[in-house]
Amino acid sequence: MALDAAAHPAFARFQVLQELVTEAGHETLLARSKTGTLVAIPILIRAPIPTEMASALSREGSQAARLVHDAIVQTRALLLEEELAALVTEFIPGVSLQRLLRFASARSVRLPDDAAWYVIERLLAALTHAHSQKDASGGQSPILHSGVSPSSVIVGWDGTVKARDFASARMRAIVAPLRKRAEPSETPAVVAPEQASGGSITAQTDVFCAALVAWRIATGRTPYARFRKSAAQMLIAMSEGDLARFEKTRPDLPAPVRVAFQSALEPDPAKRTIGAQELLDVVRAYFNASAGKESLAKLLERWREQLEQSVTPWERRASIPDAREIEADAKEVVVPDGALALAMPEDRPSIDALVATPDEPDEPWNKDEDALPREEVALAATDAKASLSRVGSVAPDALHMSAPKVRITSPSLPVYGGDAVNIPRPIAKKQFFSGGVAAATVFAVFVLLIVATVMLLKWLSGPA
Repeated sequence: MALDAAAHPAFARFQVLQELVTEAGHETLLARSKTGTLVAIPILIRAPIPTEMASALSREGSQAARLVHDAIVQTRALLLEEELAALVTEFIPGVSLQRLLRFASARSVRLPDDAAWYVIERLLAALTHAHSQKDASGGQSPILHSGVSPSSVIVGWDGTVKARDFASARMRAIVAPLRKRAEPSETPAVVAPEQASGGSITAQTDVFCAALVAWRIATGRTPYARFRKSAAQMLIAMSEGDLARFEKTRPDLPAPVRVAFQSALEPDPAKRTIGAQELLDVVRAYFNASAGKESLAKLLERWREQLEQSVTPWERRASIPDAREIEADAKEVVVPDGALALAMPEDRPSIDALVATPDEPDEPWNKDEDALPREEVALAATDAKASLSRVGSVAPDALHMSAPKVRITSPSLPVYGGDAVNIPRPIAKKQFFSGGVAAATVFAVFVLLIVATVMLLKWLSGPA
């Protein structure tokens, strides 16, 4: 367990508040430093680390520490010992973008545009800063993310949005040979075409993945959902960039926005010439970031209670203070149970009902280029002012529980699948001549008819 690692001398200057061990096996600690600052500590590996691997981890940690920007989660330190490697990063109380989008999709809505494009603006600002880094001689030395996705974006309760994992994705890849081989996922992660086909990763890879996140937020849909029944089909679709164009999914967006992001979704990295800075300029030209942050904060205020309840029992961990003494005058920090889990990505696969339909994808030779698959039709935007309220008023798009299937029993209306649930029916009028009374009456009449028939036959036959 993660708390076992917390007993390591490397953590002596931290007070561990919560642990999180996800179903994928990634261990993370929520801790407090001696200065009282909350930090997240993802544990990369607990095993003897070869010298070459330790050097590679140090280089990645140094690069991540250079990224100081208000849209990037700050890497504060790398804890590197002979048998342990862990990152110390800034902790943002909030929810991962992945969980937020799943929460909205489960209610068949997407984020309102002002909030959605504010999130995209923050992600692009982070990538622009990372890609513009220079080396000691002043030459271009971009720092790549290599794993841009909704899971790598944290949304604070106050509307703060920051990109994270600039180092952890590559660091986990470095220590992967030391980890136990995990079970392969039935559904591959959504990546850029060059990643799906095993090509090299460049800054243009980050640009494609950022545009893919924009597509996800702008439509409310999961990319490539119609291919999720087959890992092979999904890999082929990702390598070809087989995704509905912005012109079809969101024709209401400003034309320059659609054109810019569609060019960022160019499958061929050699033809994908647009950069993060250009995308950022387009977003800032057509959307108000301050209004977007206000809208996002308002939406989170209304959804927060239900989001906190969405943490699975597997992930929920009680706050367990470390037994070690820290500062005698340190202030008490109260962290809700599950706060760390909510801020971390969720390992569970998406619910099939939210991402796919029973329909099989068209074969390439039967594919209709003009048709828009149902899984890629944009959802309706929710209203930040009318969604779930903290005081109890509920809008249809913000119910915590999924609505049960309902059978409409009126013969004049169509029938929808599922058993009848909570359907009030009029009480039938009781009739006297029914049930047992009717049966007894019929039997008595039958007996009388037999008796009458016998007497009639005797009378007709007369005396012998």
